[in-house]
Amino acid sequence: MFALDNGRIRLEWNEADGTVRRLRDAGKDIDFIAEPDGGEPFRLETDAGVSGAFETFEWSVSEERDGRPAEASLRWRTAAGFTVRARAALDEDGVSFRCEAENGSGERLHSLEYPVFAGLNAITDEGRDDYLAHPFATGVLVRRPSERFAAPGSGLRYMPYPESFSGASMQFFAYYGLSRGGLYFGAADGEGHPKWLNFYRNEGGTLEASFIHGCEDIGPGKGLAPSYPVRVALLEGRGWHEAADLYKAWAVRQKWCAKGLASDRAAAEGFRWLYEEMGVATFGINAGSDRTPWLRAYHDHVGTPMFHVLGPDWTNAPQTFGRGVPGGFDDWFPTRFNKDNLACMKEYGDRFAPFEFDYLYNFKGADGELGRAAAQKFPDNKKSVDAYKFPFLCPAHPYAHDFHVKRDEELARTDDVDAIYYDISANNILKVCMDDSHGHPVGAGRQIEEAYRRNYADTKAAMGSVAGRYVPMGTEMMNETMLDVIDFYQARAGGQPAAPLELWPLRDLLKSGEAELIPLFAYVYHEYGALRMDGWGKLTEEIGSLYFYTVARTYLWGGLYELNYEYSPMEALPPDGRENAPEEHYYTFEPRGYAFSPERAAYLGLYAKLRIGAANKYWAYGRMLPPLKFERDRMRAEWFHYNHGKETPEYNDSGELEIDAVVHSAWQSMDGSVGLFFANASDAPQRLRVRLEPAVPGKLGVATGALLFAADGAASTLALGRSETGETEFELPARSVAMLELPPL
Repeated sequence: MFALDNGRIRLEWNEADGTVRRLRDAGKDIDFIAEPDGGEPFRLETDAGVSGAFETFEWSVSEERDGRPAEASLRWRTAAGFTVRARAALDEDGVSFRCEAENGSGERLHSLEYPVFAGLNAITDEGRDDYLAHPFATGVLVRRPSERFAAPGSGLRYMPYPESFSGASMQFFAYYGLSRGGLYFGAADGEGHPKWLNFYRNEGGTLEASFIHGCEDIGPGKGLAPSYPVRVALLEGRGWHEAADLYKAWAVRQKWCAKGLASDRAAAEGFRWLYEEMGVATFGINAGSDRTPWLRAYHDHVGTPMFHVLGPDWTNAPQTFGRGVPGGFDDWFPTRFNKDNLACMKEYGDRFAPFEFDYLYNFKGADGELGRAAAQKFPDNKKSVDAYKFPFLCPAHPYAHDFHVKRDEELARTDDVDAIYYDISANNILKVCMDDSHGHPVGAGRQIEEAYRRNYADTKAAMGSVAGRYVPMGTEMMNETMLDVIDFYQARAGGQPAAPLELWPLRDLLKSGEAELIPLFAYVYHEYGALRMDGWGKLTEEIGSLYFYTVARTYLWGGLYELNYEYSPMEALPPDGRENAPEEHYYTFEPRGYAFSPERAAYLGLYAKLRIGAANKYWAYGRMLPPLKFERDRMRAEWFHYNHGKETPEYNDSGELEIDAVVHSAWQSMDGSVGLFFANASDAPQRLRVRLEPAVPGKLGVATGALLFAADGAASTLALGRSETGETEFELPARSVAMLELPPL
């Protein structure tokens, strides 16, 4: 064995093969590596497959001197002619790793996996209080991962970054034992290079954490040298917020936050309406057919302006779900927006964005030859849970750029859109293209990332020039690298298990409660943007009582609740129970006849009014704080998921989920005040006892303002008492929300 040790952390390698054999927190007496041998020190991916085999291995350790930390150097040589080098250096509470692969072979290198930590041990007794926090989608927490990831291959393997539909939206994850200790894993890459963040049960049967680095210039004799370090740091075990704080300290200094806070940008660039005036979002309402009866019903009961991402059925050639998409410019224009819908929205102060399948392209449609030349070519091994069977344009091709700008500039000119929305775009397409005729090397990676950013920026500038105002831009899903160019995004994870797509590889764990959504992305980035639309709801009784919890959680986590109409009909309206017809829709759904619920609309209106009212400075622009800890009841809520593709296993799925009866979040506004929110999602009153510990350092735990909001929309003063132990005590009526404010320092 050889080792690095600074008294707090000890890292040991096997001197025969360079595999990590021990990772120890000496202060807490935790050995994180369980297996004395086994595993692979690295993995190289070539056209022939993935291998960690090597012929020779050398190592050396330098002592700490002249302020430089002790460092271990490792070198492997393979039979094919690859040389893998790695360095590891200790700091006070962690280790920084760097790696590279030199290619002296005739093979093509696709990726290098390093560091690899196989044989991870349970941290708490039998792993009962162990957790994995991962930015899969925008944040998921898995309880007892050593038990839940039991079968070889199970867990989070091949979670690509930055590709947030099937992968990671940020570059860190954490494995910790609550109140015991843990490990933070993070890549300090401010340029958006391709990588995969893995935590899973490997084929050897042990838990493993690793990073895969993608090669961006793939060819014989070409190697890979990531420009960024991977850091592994010790944690105290205080929960996922601890790891998120570590990452945030680095993340908000990167270029995607350089434009500043969302509150400043919205005011300066002129899109405050998106953050301050919109109480609810809808998604997928038909753009080409009259939907004014539903719009009026929503407004009668919700009572705030709404932001509508209209369905894709507005293009000249069909833009549908599974039955064709447009090709070039002439397939998009002239448009077919229903003018009555647009007039009705304007009457209520609503805003709208057209839905576009952004980088899907019909190669048999208009300008098909130009499109085929710009087609994105994916590798055979995509290292993603997505299959990428659609026809995509490569964003780096000049035609893709010019078409993108021209198309949406014309849309701004002809239809005066308030915003633009892109489905299947930068945030959920693998940033790899194997066709070097596009002007990028094979693989590309960061160049694909930068091409998306350039296309967005140039399109936004062109649309704004035509419109004479800023036109907000949104995407399906989100990743951190797009925060400075994207203003809003659609997510669906918040509605799980009554929602599709995001987190579906963990769906069984979500349904059992062993995995849950956490606001990881919001905690790191909320005050910088972008606005999240989430919930995947309907205003019907049939979707179940989980609706009340989902609405509350969406708003208390800073989002805008989304009513979604993509794969199923709108609510049946009185007096005749009419719903929109399948033949007018872009997806052939099954009729339902589920009645519009005024009570559910009023409940949604309660949060919508808070969003644009008293809570706006927190939910729209605030910085998320760790929540307070207090006892709360648990309840079971039923759910029914029918708004999805009929061919999917999730279609018509249903069940019950055990959840907290009270949703809670804490926020700090830009003026320094702290807002504490408590939402009762149950149908019974809830009595709470909360110790108002300082939400931020130096803040006294005394609320100077306490308001209670009920479904009738009226605000009243919340009666606060003191328990025998000095806790603040109050009662929340059924399906109400309270806001307690602490003044600025």
